[in-house]
Amino acid sequence: MTGESPLSSITIAWTVSVCALLLPFSSPQAGEEGVGITVSASPDPVAPDADATSRRIQAQAHFAAGATLEAQGAFDKALEAYQRALEADPVDPHLATRIAEKYIMRQRFKEAYSILRTTTELEAAPAKSFELLGMMQLARGEESPSVESFRKALDLDATLILARQSLVDSHLREKREEAAFDLVSAAVKVSTYELDDMSALIGLYLKYTALRPPRVDSLAHQLESLLIKSSEVAEDYPVLGVPIADILMLMGRFKEAETRLRDLKGFQPPIPMIREKLVDLFLRQGQPDMAVIELVELTEINPDNPRPHFLLGSLKADLGQAGEAERHYRKAMEVQPTFPAPYYELAALQLNQGNAREALLVLQQARIQFPKNFVLEFYSGLAMASLHRYTAALRSLRQAEELAQKDDPRRLNGFFYFRIGSTLERLGRLEEAETAFLQCLQKTPNDATALNYLGYMWAEKGQKLDQAQAWIEKAFTMEPESEAILDSMGWVLFQQGKASEALPFLEKAQKKLKEADPTILDHLGDVYKALEQHEKARISYQRSLEIEFNEKVFDKWRSLPEKQEIQS
Repeated sequence: MTGESPLSSITIAWTVSVCALLLPFSSPQAGEEGVGITVSASPDPVAPDADATSRRIQAQAHFAAGATLEAQGAFDKALEAYQRALEADPVDPHLATRIAEKYIMRQRFKEAYSILRTTTELEAAPAKSFELLGMMQLARGEESPSVESFRKALDLDATLILARQSLVDSHLREKREEAAFDLVSAAVKVSTYELDDMSALIGLYLKYTALRPPRVDSLAHQLESLLIKSSEVAEDYPVLGVPIADILMLMGRFKEAETRLRDLKGFQPPIPMIREKLVDLFLRQGQPDMAVIELVELTEINPDNPRPHFLLGSLKADLGQAGEAERHYRKAMEVQPTFPAPYYELAALQLNQGNAREALLVLQQARIQFPKNFVLEFYSGLAMASLHRYTAALRSLRQAEELAQKDDPRRLNGFFYFRIGSTLERLGRLEEAETAFLQCLQKTPNDATALNYLGYMWAEKGQKLDQAQAWIEKAFTMEPESEAILDSMGWVLFQQGKASEALPFLEKAQKKLKEADPTILDHLGDVYKALEQHEKARISYQRSLEIEFNEKVFDKWRSLPEKQEIQS
């Protein structure tokens, strides 16, 4: 007997988002602005024999002119002025680095990259030039050169958080765990008291501990030092209290975090994130009612923001209040129809409730609003399968698979391939179904449900019985009390002609059920009939038919010998 796993409940994921600089790099096409760094001839060219002081003065004048033009919104002319400054004094690495930053701000990455490559060759190149070059190399896919640039940046200035974070990320990707830990551990010792640096430093620790939770205790001393330093900065910049609260929650100091966040509720202009952080804090402490209060207040403060309704929906769903959850999801969709999350969460809620048709209606709305994506196709496949529209279900699931292979292969987990396998089995494509179930087991080898389904599929057909028994027995060792697996054990033994061995498994499966199952009763009837216990077979078939009429079961019941004949 197959025992399909229901959709797992959708829970709220509360995570800290750490921003990093991502620099897309592409060469502009011919005719587009930004190709090369050549500009029109300077109206005031620098004489070839001008001394260093004169060149520096002219460079500063051009840079000041560029800043003025930038302030006026004349960005192209500003870049021309910055370029003239660079031409006036090409050996000033600090000036060149500032100009490279200006090009980056205007997304003129090719020119910025060229400037930084030249600048980092100069003798007194600042640490910032190596950090910026490293980020551009990383965006270009130049992993090894970027690592060297970040290392050089930190050698020159250990306080650069972006370079340090990038090196930590590289070490983690390469499984150099201790090297990453050493960089994180040392970060707080060399930090500055600047607001931006302190925010980035907190982000570094939060990101690392989110990726490596077991390391939190090892960083206890550093986190305490970070709290002291950041609290001093927060005296002048109260908004820093938000990430400080994250550190306090990380350390399990929830009351202190709550106090800090409550103190910021009256901050002007208001910070909506404060209430969301309080929601996170209350949920961690098992206080969902307090979380609801904060979210309701958020909906009143900013009625045009769909997120509080969405979070309320997720929270109500976790509390088992499906009706309230649906109301909030629909309100979020009404407030902002282009916000995708509530569509998919509502569809998941309805699938969990067994309302596949309603789920499809919501998914159809999402299909109109948003591009084709994995979640849309996957949920559509689940809904179609629930409605026994297996051909359409398989088509959606295969589309979801294709999208995930391209965008995020991690989505193709064991549960995903279990759903494909069960759909193929319903279509009678057993060999393909076996392949999908084996893909499921490759990703989750101890999935007893998949092992049982695969074994039962072949046992039901009377094929590959030895292999089917091996799969079912493995499932049985993991879940010996599962009614579905007990039924499968009995059925595969019966199919092998071992009715006496099959009987105890089936009788135990039937006794364990709170409500009788027509399939198990049918199987019991077959075993009793094979053992010539006809009256027991008759009772089992009758009970099966009372629950669910089945023509084949009816024929078997009718073919049993009459009671008088049995007695004679």
